Amino acid sequence: MKQLITKKSPIIFVIFTLVLVLNYSLPSYFIEVEARGFRRGGTRGGSREINRGGRQGYREFDRGYRQDNRQGNFDDRRENRQGNFDDRQQNRQENIDNRQQNRQENIDNRQDFRNDRWDDVNDWRNDRWDYWNDWNDWANTRYWVGLGVYLLAIPATAIAVSAANQDYYYNEGVYMQPQGNSYVVVSAPIGAVISTLPEGYIPVSVNNSNYYYYGGAFYQASSGGYVVVQAPVGAVVPFIPDGYEKTLIRGTTYYQYGGVRYQPVYDGGNLVYKVV
Repeated sequence: MKQLITKKSPIIFVIFTLVLVLNYSLPSYFIEVEARGFRRGGTRGGSREINRGGRQGYREFDRGYRQDNRQGNFDDRRENRQGNFDDRQQNRQENIDNRQQNRQENIDNRQDFRNDRWDDVNDWRNDRWDYWNDWNDWANTRYWVGLGVYLLAIPATAIAVSAANQDYYYNEGVYMQPQGNSYVVVSAPIGAVISTLPEGYIPVSVNNSNYYYYGGAFYQASSGGYVVVQAPVGAVVPFIPDGYEKTLIRGTTYYQYGGVRYQPVYDGGNLVYKVV
């Protein structure tokens, strides 16, 4: 028994020594392992927390930035809308004012035009009557040959004219046609052309057309001079040459001269004759 214990003693000693070593080294190892794990876990956890906090802060900053931008854009759009509305309102008001001003100016211009036109009409009437009075004064001193008068000879200044295949002689507004050995005074034949108008002619306007009146005849300018035309209805003349005829139709007196019928009317208190 004693020998058995002696033989086992080295083994027991080794085991005992291992136990002591393990008793001192294992806690330190586990503590070191735990410390390393703590250090690794703490570092990674801290980094993750820092990263998480950074990302959260960035998200908060970005959210606030976007919110500020949205608010700024909203304010800008609202300001633009208000500005556009104000501009449109101002433009509408300016257009209304301009149209009103234009209407007023047009009214004033039309009124001025009417006043000027009536002034011109009055001036024209006064000038016309002065001209016609002067013409009458001149015509009263001039020898006038009435229609139907026979002449034994024609003036030396008479010229030959033709109209509708008929031959005539013309001298200072008087037309004469051969009748045997004499000449009879006739009304101006339609279509006859003379180179110059007789002295003392009267300009007449009807429906924007210009005529020239003399001795019961109406002329219009043509390529060859002045041609005798039909009396335009509505033409107003200051007198009719001697030799006219009076007719009474349904209570109204008319004057007939050279195949033209005239109605006496008053213009500004003066007696005139209108072609009807």
